[in-house]
Amino acid sequence: MIFSAIAPFSVFSRISGFYFFYFAAIGVYIIFLPQLMADRGYSAFEIGVLFSAGPVMRFLVPFLFLRFLTLTRQVFQLALLGGLFSVGLFILSVDHMLLALLSLALLGTAWSLILPFVEVLALEHIGTRYGQSRLFGSIGFILVGLLLGHIALSFSVAMIAYVGTIAATVLIGLSLSSRIDKYPEPTQGRFGFRHHAGFWLAIFFMQMSFGGLYNFFTIYASEHGIPLSTISWLWTVGVLAEIAMFLWQRRVLHLSLLMLLHICFGLTAFRWVLLWLFPGDVAIALLSQSLHAFSLALFHTVAISYIYRHYQNRRLGQQFYLGIGYGLGGFVGSLFAGWIYGEALFLWMGLLAALGWAALLLEPKASHKQSSQKSSKGA
Repeated sequence: MIFSAIAPFSVFSRISGFYFFYFAAIGVYIIFLPQLMADRGYSAFEIGVLFSAGPVMRFLVPFLFLRFLTLTRQVFQLALLGGLFSVGLFILSVDHMLLALLSLALLGTAWSLILPFVEVLALEHIGTRYGQSRLFGSIGFILVGLLLGHIALSFSVAMIAYVGTIAATVLIGLSLSSRIDKYPEPTQGRFGFRHHAGFWLAIFFMQMSFGGLYNFFTIYASEHGIPLSTISWLWTVGVLAEIAMFLWQRRVLHLSLLMLLHICFGLTAFRWVLLWLFPGDVAIALLSQSLHAFSLALFHTVAISYIYRHYQNRRLGQQFYLGIGYGLGGFVGSLFAGWIYGEALFLWMGLLAALGWAALLLEPKASHKQSSQKSSKGA
C-alpha cells in the first residue's frame, strides 16, 4: 500500500524526496546526537570515537567491492534495511559504548552504499536537473535543524525524528530500487586511481580542509567576539548559498568540469584565508559563508559528474568519492584541525585547499578536453 502511494510520483520527485529525508536524518545525526550523547554521560573522547566510526567505514567499504563483492540492486536494498536496523540497535544500545559504536559503524556502512546508488540514478535519469533535486537535501538539513533547535529537545524526541526521517529515506529508496539496472556494473579489478590520481588527491585535500569549519568554526568565531546568535545565522547563510547554487548551476555545467573544479578549489582557499585574516569581522564571515555555494554545491555536482564521465563503474566511483573525501579526508581533517587549532587554523585550511587546486594540475591533458560538457547527460 505504501509503495502504491509512492509509485505515481515522478523519478525526479522521488529522488528529491530521498535527498530531503536522507539529509534531514544527517542533520539530526550531526547537529544533535553528539550533544545528546554528552547529556547521557559520554566524555568528549568517547563521543569522538563513536562519531569517527561513520567516516572510517565510508573509507573502508569501497575496497571490499573493489576486491570481493559486487554492487547490485540487492546490495542497495539490503543497505537500506541495514540502515534502519542500525538505528534500532543504536536506540537499544545507546548506554553501552561498544554496542553503540557497532551500531554507528553499521550505519556508516549502510550510508556509504546507499547514496552512491542514488547519485548515479540522479545523473542517469534527471541529468542537468540534478542540482534542482539535490537542493531538497539542503532544505531537509536546515529544516530539521531549525525545527528541533527551537524545542526542548530530549533523546526520545530526537530519536522519533531520526527514525522517522530514516524510515522515509528507506521507503523512497526501495521505491527507486526498481530503476537500478539488474545487471551489476563491473567492479572487481577494473577500478584504477593512477590515471586520475590528481583528482583523487584533490578530493582528499578539499574535505580535509573542511575539518576547521565543521569542527571549530563556532568555537573560532565565538573566541573572536561573534555572538552565538549571529553564528547560527552564518551557518544558515551557508546552507542558503548552497541551495541557490544548486538552482543556478546548470547554467555553467556545459563548461569544462576540470576548470570548474579549479574555480571551486581557488574560491575555497580564498574563503578560509578570509577567516584567518579577518576572524572577528561579521561581514567577512558572511562573505566566507556565501562561498559555500562553490565549496560544497558546485564542487559536489562537478566532482560526481567528473567521476560519471571518466569511470565506467560509476557506483563504485561514487563510493570512493565519499570514502576518500568525506571518509578519509573528513577523518584526517578533523584530527589535523584539532591538533593545530589556534589563530592560524584557517590559514592551514586555506593551504590544504590550495594543495587540492595544485593536485588537479596532475590530471592528464585529455581530461581537460573530455570534461567539457559535450552533452547535458550526466551533468
